[in-house]
Amino acid sequence: MVPALPPEILREILSFALPFRDTRLNLLTTCSLFCDISRSILYSDLHFTSRSQLSSFIGVYSTSKSHVSHAPRSIQLDIAGVGSNLFLDLYILFSQCFCDVAERDEMGRLVLDSLQLRMDSHAFDPRIEMIYSALSLISPRQFSWTGPDPPHHFSIAIVPQAVPHLFRALCGYTNLTYLKLTHLTMAFQPSAGALPIIPSLETFHLGQVVFLQPLTVLTFILDPHLKNLKHFHLVDAYMDSIWGPRLRRSNLEFAAIQFVSAEEFSESRAVFQVTSNEIIDDIIRNVVICEAKTERIIGGDRVEDQAALL
Repeated sequence: MVPALPPEILREILSFALPFRDTRLNLLTTCSLFCDISRSILYSDLHFTSRSQLSSFIGVYSTSKSHVSHAPRSIQLDIAGVGSNLFLDLYILFSQCFCDVAERDEMGRLVLDSLQLRMDSHAFDPRIEMIYSALSLISPRQFSWTGPDPPHHFSIAIVPQAVPHLFRALCGYTNLTYLKLTHLTMAFQPSAGALPIIPSLETFHLGQVVFLQPLTVLTFILDPHLKNLKHFHLVDAYMDSIWGPRLRRSNLEFAAIQFVSAEEFSESRAVFQVTSNEIIDDIIRNVVICEAKTERIIGGDRVEDQAALL
């Protein structure tokens, strides 16, 4: 009966069972058909949950003796409490483990549907520049980097030292349409034009971020290179520390008034092709959503339930 089922149906069934470790080995050893489909699922959507698991995969497939049987479409790293040099492992993963089967773009980068990172970076990582070196080897359509801690625990996963290397890599992505970054600080930025400019970007989710200034957001959404940007979602974005106020849409509208009227922004207005405050307000209302999601137990900017911040 099983061989009579179309492979597409079998793939749907097996995809539900494979995430469970207790059943994975049984599926791989049942028959050759199950094994082939299961391997395709596992290798197409790689999910690493520990440093040792990632290291073992690299140890096997970074040599010329072993080859990954299927090209990866998505890669997910869900690794908490790991020391430095994790991006060195990612560099080896992207550069040496998929040589024979991977789809490459015109620049030779590994093409992925998505890369999801759920992990910390470290301020004293001696090889922190490997963030750029590793991420510049791929060309994802979706990219996310979030913190590994539970939602109610506000922590910085993307440390200030990591942000320039991350943003530099993101600016090189030509196929990226969805970007999600959370648990980071913008305190390091020397100027307002700090967010990565990605012409292909359609949706940007920026959450649990501190020291994000209204002018930084404003100059980002007005950038003439971002013609495809449809949604900029700010969730628990603070203008200072988490004890200060969240960024609201009214803060952006006030910044727009300053941007239009102040002489110091005359050159920027010409570059962004902005002629009136009404035009900026329309862009803000159509593109930006400010939201409060995770509430503090005591103190801070109190918002009832999960509410839009106007």
